[in-house]
Amino acid sequence: YLGEADNQRAFAKAFDGDPDFVVPKVVASAPKVIVSEWLVGTPLSKIIVSGDQETRNDAAAKMATFEVSSPFRVGLLHGDPHPGNFFITADGRFGALDFGAVGHYPDGLPAETGPILRLARDKQYEELKELMVRTDFIRAARADRVTPSDIEAYLKPYVDPLYTESFHFTRKWMQRAAGKATDVRGDVYKTSRNLNVPKNYVMVFRVLAGCVGIASQLEADAPYRAIMEKWVPGLAD
Repeated sequence: YLGEADNQRAFAKAFDGDPDFVVPKVVASAPKVIVSEWLVGTPLSKIIVSGDQETRNDAAAKMATFEVSSPFRVGLLHGDPHPGNFFITADGRFGALDFGAVGHYPDGLPAETGPILRLARDKQYEELKELMVRTDFIRAARADRVTPSDIEAYLKPYVDPLYTESFHFTRKWMQRAAGKATDVRGDVYKTSRNLNVPKNYVMVFRVLAGCVGIASQLEADAPYRAIMEKWVPGLAD
């Protein structure tokens, strides 16, 4: 737990004083225990069940901002986005817990994250395929097995929210996207077997998928594109 305590201290310091976010300060730590500041808030899991629409929208927007801005604010990425790790305080701040799974990105998000999403958003899939081969998302030996349309279908859950100023996340939309990804007889699943995720991108795409999944549970409207363009270099270009 010593490493986790150091992570939490770093996040708490980076977000200290921010009116939109809060991370409990670490009071004491030892190899098997962390004692942190006691904060009261409404768990995101409860907001999913009974929160009003304004609260849902605000929670989804702040969650995305917290996650994608962290590599630039603190050089770390909170790697375990699920409703049990987030809460909303009475004054509207977005709180985060559990810093055991953290990605280390001292220079911010990997450089090609933005260009990959930008090319996908702009439907420039020929150029995107070339970039994915160069960055080892597609192994050169398998490049002829992946078409631009395969890439478009595979990246749909990551890219759909970037097409509009505000995106309405829904369970139904997420179920369709997830269903295609897990259908072993479908084209999306077959595409996934020819793709590779370089190790420094594994947590990035896990976090992006997690945020999209929670926003869908919240049935939220969120300015996802503006948030991503602000914090992901190369996306707005």
